[in-house]
Amino acid sequence: MIVGLTGGIASGKSTVSNYFREFGAEVLDADVVAKELSEKEENVAKIIEIFGDEILDENGNISRKKMRERAFLEKDKLKQLNELLHPQVIEVFKNKRENTKEDEIVIFDIPLLFEAGMESLCDTVIVVYISKRVQLERMMKRDRHGIDLAERIIESQMSMSDKIDKADIIINNNCTLEDLKNNVNVVYYNLQKK
Repeated sequence: MIVGLTGGIASGKSTVSNYFREFGAEVLDADVVAKELSEKEENVAKIIEIFGDEILDENGNISRKKMRERAFLEKDKLKQLNELLHPQVIEVFKNKRENTKEDEIVIFDIPLLFEAGMESLCDTVIVVYISKRVQLERMMKRDRHGIDLAERIIESQMSMSDKIDKADIIINNNCTLEDLKNNVNVVYYNLQKK
């Protein structure tokens, strides 16, 4: 069974993903896949062509933080980056789906699951919900973004209410880590029974 896992940025999706992994599910993380693909030699040159040398760090490597900031401030750059990497990311996930046995549970951890049209690869979709206030606080603390950039990033994504409308299962993360872990455990147990 392929389970899509999504949510807004800083919603706790990675924590939920790690709990699923801890309980025994295999997890394929779109951010990890995209990072690996962006480091392939043929993609590095194209990314530098899109963003320019300003995204390089002192060692000449792509600074993911600089690239992310530019991408969210300049929509055309984000569009070009997505056009480059999304088809490659989708191919990795399609291959995984084709090679997954029926009795396996594989979590597709995909932040932009709906935006990328990848929900069709999933048998079930889980959305991790968090209030916007907590989401902003986490982004500013974790990523050291100012409130303006944090709000822009959130606004660039599908609204939480739209994601919830498309979800089969909602995991509310306006709770303690212990409660979140228990909630994920219950969801995983129920997925195993399907």
